[in-house]
Amino acid sequence: MTLLAGITGLIILLSIIFYLITGAQHIQQQKLADYHADKLSQYINNELNRFQAIPELLASNYMIIKSLSDNRVNPDLNHLLLEIAHSSGSDHAIYLMDISGTVIASSNYMTGQSFIGSNFSFRPYFRKAASGQSASYYALGLKSGERGVFFSAPIYLNQKVAGVVTFKMEINRFEQNSGLLADIHDNPIRFIAWGEDQVVFISNFIPWQLKQIQESGQHSWTEIDQSRRYPDLNQQILPGLKKESVIHNTPLWQLSDNLSPSHSRRYIYSESELPLLRMKLAVLIAEDSADDSLYTWLILGTAGYLLLFLAGNYLWRRLAGYRQLLFTRASLEQEVSARTAELEATRDALVQTARLATVGQLSASINHEINQPLSAISTYLMTSRRMLDKGMPDKARDNLDIIESLLRRVHSIVAQLKQFSRQDEARLGRVSVITSLKHALTIIGPQLKQHDICLQQSAGDYQVQADSIRLEQVLVNLLSNACDAMSQIPENHDRILDIRIYPETDQHSQDNHEKWVIIKITDTGPGLNKELRDAIFEPFFTTKSEKGLGLGLSISRNIIRSFDGELGAEASEQGASFTIRLKQEPFHG
Repeated sequence: MTLLAGITGLIILLSIIFYLITGAQHIQQQKLADYHADKLSQYINNELNRFQAIPELLASNYMIIKSLSDNRVNPDLNHLLLEIAHSSGSDHAIYLMDISGTVIASSNYMTGQSFIGSNFSFRPYFRKAASGQSASYYALGLKSGERGVFFSAPIYLNQKVAGVVTFKMEINRFEQNSGLLADIHDNPIRFIAWGEDQVVFISNFIPWQLKQIQESGQHSWTEIDQSRRYPDLNQQILPGLKKESVIHNTPLWQLSDNLSPSHSRRYIYSESELPLLRMKLAVLIAEDSADDSLYTWLILGTAGYLLLFLAGNYLWRRLAGYRQLLFTRASLEQEVSARTAELEATRDALVQTARLATVGQLSASINHEINQPLSAISTYLMTSRRMLDKGMPDKARDNLDIIESLLRRVHSIVAQLKQFSRQDEARLGRVSVITSLKHALTIIGPQLKQHDICLQQSAGDYQVQADSIRLEQVLVNLLSNACDAMSQIPENHDRILDIRIYPETDQHSQDNHEKWVIIKITDTGPGLNKELRDAIFEPFFTTKSEKGLGLGLSISRNIIRSFDGELGAEASEQGASFTIRLKQEPFHG
């Protein structure tokens, strides 16, 4: 009786231990499934969001807008789309459709499956974009038959939608990335993603792809087929699917690996969301079978040691994961700091390069301005020597005074160029606008004389939030551009450069707590049409055929924005007008 009770107690004890260990295994696998589901959904969502931005950026591309406005495709547009597609991934495609849905330019224009000439007006992503909204949609491609995700954005002309640009992303990039999910004890981790129609659109297990998990409660297969999302696809439902829960309510799916109900396996699963595609994502981990050695340990009374070992191993993994998380976070912060510093250094170098390029463009007129006093100094020195030889020291002294004045003039020009060209770290502070303008005019003065330009000023003395050297760089760039523009008009026309500095008096300003100062520079050159006005601030856009990289105005706008200010352009009655808007600082005398 005692032996029987002891055996019964041992069996009960071993059953309890086995129950607890099995439950712990299921809980651990459930946590692993949750971790991989979060990791995978975060990766896919990040990739989708990254590619979604591409058509929205392309919608403002100058060449694309120009092709729609002229109703003629630039021959270089297809190549541009191809380069952008290659830079984002070789399996992707980018194409431009007019308002009728006909493709007029495509990155795959050189392939046998070119989209050019195809009409996709029936696609929901086109209809939604044509109505003025960005769209995302997944479907099988009509040309390739491959699964893809489509992102589209409207293109506006005169505040009306004139076309749609679409980015097609091949989704096999997610399924073929073996580094996303690792196998566990030779059991593969599998995942599926499906929409409201219950069709598995994404999966790293090929036999499950494009099969229905179950009949859709919202859409019949006839409706799904009529949507043309899956052309020529016959309905197939995954066999053997059952949902159940076991120890500690761990959810399980039973699925067939080879589409035969008699060969099904049980999977612990965890669900997540892909909101951009309105899909659900499930990660499935095959249920581990009990290890035979576990029973031997249980029979020999070593279950307690095994429990301690499992607990220690569990804690060690958690600690190792926590340490890895801390290390990854520290490495990421260090990399972000290094990249930020590198970008700031590159930006400063670009600003300095533009500044030196401006000095180089002005060198001819500045050289003339310096050579004039130097020639005069040489003449006065020869005259003074003769006067001294003839015993006329008073007149020689008068000549020396003139020479001193000429040297001060040369020194002023050289000193201002040195000040303008030096590379210092940008520091925001209180800057006198009239002083910065005076220094800029010292540099630009020779160019005004060279082109016989009349200068008109109406400038009050205001202090603004800026960096003095970079503000002078912007002023020199705008004044030099005005001189270049007026040099193109006939000499018998008035060449007037008008500079006005005044406080903003707009009572309807969005910010009633800030005071602003306006610097307005107007010339009487050829002027700006609307097309130029929209493009002059783009990088590498230039109207100068023989000089200039087209960076001056782009850098100038970025400099003013770094002061929390604004730089804009508009056509004036006789030429062009550029306006700088800066925050006013309280005046301290």
